[in-house]
Amino acid sequence: LVKLCIAMIDTGKAFCTANKQFMNGIRDLAQYSCKDALVETSLTKFSDTLQEMINYHNILFDQTQRSIKAQLQTFVKEDIRKFKDAKKQFEKVSEEKENALVKNAQVQRNKQHEVEEATNILTATRKCFRHIALDYVLQINVLQSKRRAEILKSMLSFMYAHLAFFHQGYDLFSELEPYMKDLGAQLDQLAVDAAKEKRDMEQKHSTIQQKDYSSDDTKLEYNVDAASGIVMEGYLFKRASNAFKTWNRRWFSIQNNQLVYQKKFKDNPTVVVEDLRLCTVKHCEDIERRFCFEVVSPTKSCMLQADSEKLRQAWIKAVQTSIATAYREKGDESEKQEKKSSPSAGSLESGSETKEKLLKGESALQRVQCIPGNAACCDCGLADPRWASINLGITLCIECSGIHRSLGVHFSKVRSLTLDSWEPELLKV
Repeated sequence: LVKLCIAMIDTGKAFCTANKQFMNGIRDLAQYSCKDALVETSLTKFSDTLQEMINYHNILFDQTQRSIKAQLQTFVKEDIRKFKDAKKQFEKVSEEKENALVKNAQVQRNKQHEVEEATNILTATRKCFRHIALDYVLQINVLQSKRRAEILKSMLSFMYAHLAFFHQGYDLFSELEPYMKDLGAQLDQLAVDAAKEKRDMEQKHSTIQQKDYSSDDTKLEYNVDAASGIVMEGYLFKRASNAFKTWNRRWFSIQNNQLVYQKKFKDNPTVVVEDLRLCTVKHCEDIERRFCFEVVSPTKSCMLQADSEKLRQAWIKAVQTSIATAYREKGDESEKQEKKSSPSAGSLESGSETKEKLLKGESALQRVQCIPGNAACCDCGLADPRWASINLGITLCIECSGIHRSLGVHFSKVRSLTLDSWEPELLKV
């Protein structure tokens, strides 16, 4: 019984451990469902109740260990051990008495000395046997009476522990019962709503199936998430810059004046173009793959592929629109800064501002023309060019700059080296 009790306690503790892991899983599910108030509240209440039941189980196993295992083990180890020692002594004396009787029976009648010796040994052995037998009977009677009390006492304590356990569980679930009934009523309504929603979805599904989507005409949207600065996003194939030129499908987005992509949804975005004002976009018809376009910046180019011609046009338009928007926003910021710095528009002040801009331009002209290759117009070769295309990274004469301006800012962004102010990042380019 003690061994079975130990096995039961060990199994019960393993059950509590597994139950606790299950309860932690319910809590994790409740946290995951934080947007659903009903699910989160219900799971939290249920997990708290289960935690209390685990505590009650642990108390039950502790009381079982004290009532049965501890008490009966003490009885077995101490009282029964004393009884076994007395039994061994009784069996030893019984054997000695048997030997004395055998020896006394074997003595011959004519050997008087041996007869007396055997008789004396038998008498002493019988006397010792009677004393040991009385002690042995006493141990048996004491053990039997104590055995009855110990077994009943430990079992009664064990049953009271169960009584307390089930009372605590009943009280705990009695408090939870009204909430459970209320939740059951809500579930009935949820089942009705779910059935209605299912019918609506099946009807929509049937309607959609009747339409022709063979051309896979994807609906395109700009300003996907204007609050976070995302203008457009979607999957594109990107050609790697390594020697193998492999194509990989990535999630691209235009946001905050940058073109970025992600390998996986939760990865940190990788920046392809840091400033869209310094890049241009063009179709690519000279490679084997269809629907390709290239985003070119002064430092690198990125070959991309859309899933269809419509998507390619949409991405190109989105990049070009973002480029134009970035220039407008930059121009508006410059105008605001100029208004703040010059509250009165006097002729003297305007002259000094023009002079300051010219000085900035002269500085930009000197810094750009001192680089090899910038001393002549890139298109016609005329010396001392005073204009530049900042996204193509070339210098231009005044005639060629007019041609570039006519192409539009999404192809070539022309800026004067003497009249316009240049930001530090443009000078670096």
